[in-house]
Amino acid sequence: MNKHITLCVLAAGALLTGATSCEHDYADSSKIHVYGPDENPPVKADPAVTATRTYEMQAGDNTPVTLDVYDYEEMIQAAFGVSAQEVIAKLGSEYVVYPINPNRSVWVKAASNTGDKYGWYLNKNANVCDSEDENVYGKLVFNAEQHRFEFYLDPNGGGNVPMEMGFAKVGPNYNTHVRFIMSVTAYDKSYVFRDITIPPGDYAAYEWDWSDFAENIEYVFGMNVAQFQAAIEDGTMGTFMVDHATNAFLWDAASTANNGGYWCGGDGSVMGWGEGCVYFIEPWFDPEYDEHCYGIGRYPGVPSGAQYLIKFGAALKADHSKALSYILNATFE
Repeated sequence: MNKHITLCVLAAGALLTGATSCEHDYADSSKIHVYGPDENPPVKADPAVTATRTYEMQAGDNTPVTLDVYDYEEMIQAAFGVSAQEVIAKLGSEYVVYPINPNRSVWVKAASNTGDKYGWYLNKNANVCDSEDENVYGKLVFNAEQHRFEFYLDPNGGGNVPMEMGFAKVGPNYNTHVRFIMSVTAYDKSYVFRDITIPPGDYAAYEWDWSDFAENIEYVFGMNVAQFQAAIEDGTMGTFMVDHATNAFLWDAASTANNGGYWCGGDGSVMGWGEGCVYFIEPWFDPEYDEHCYGIGRYPGVPSGAQYLIKFGAALKADHSKALSYILNATFE
């Protein structure tokens, strides 16, 4: 394969905004919308009433992961002014429990569909679905007797799904609430683990050929390596960095390197080229050299012997339920 020099190109753009005028309905537009019984109100973001837990499990494991809401008594008391036990006792009258659509950040006022009093099937986008959905990830149940949320992985479930759910005081907008986020990672063939060595020299890169994980590409996307390469070249497939703590894809991070790649700090944070960078991730697909690999390279000055955990992945831009994650232990020569 040819040698590469990664260049940093900074672009500046101007945002143009326009305004239109309307001669009526000023009073209506200023009113706070009251959500009706068939509408899903937005979740009012508040870190003080949000708790996050991360879990890891093997695909095929029938043992549920659990979150005991009694562990968050102080947060519940602060939000509602009553104990967690009282909130649970008054579910259906003064309080409700529902899943939250994390993509739209709205409450999902859906009836239980798992056979449990409070239970919902979720797909790989963490949205409520039915049990026959081709992307079903598992079922989320609130077990009132055990005062805990329980997540049961579907036999075909795998990957990372941050599921959200919560309690809210009955009212039109559910503004008084607590929110729980269970970030569950189920390891199957949608994960590729590797130890790699990045050669010495500024901008030198380890070249990771896509044929090395052809089986994983087939498992996740139903593609061969040539189809995978074509999808990256035409922009159908994207490269995304992955959060080190939760294994969740950073869908909204803007590319800062070539071919939709990224410059990153040692903790995996995405950054522009410059001070603080440690490595870059780039898909390479130069037809002249028949390339089909990821270039994983170093920023100048990274000392020999340094070791970093690198997490990134590939996903269809139009369907985030299909994603392939890479977890690499990288040693810099």
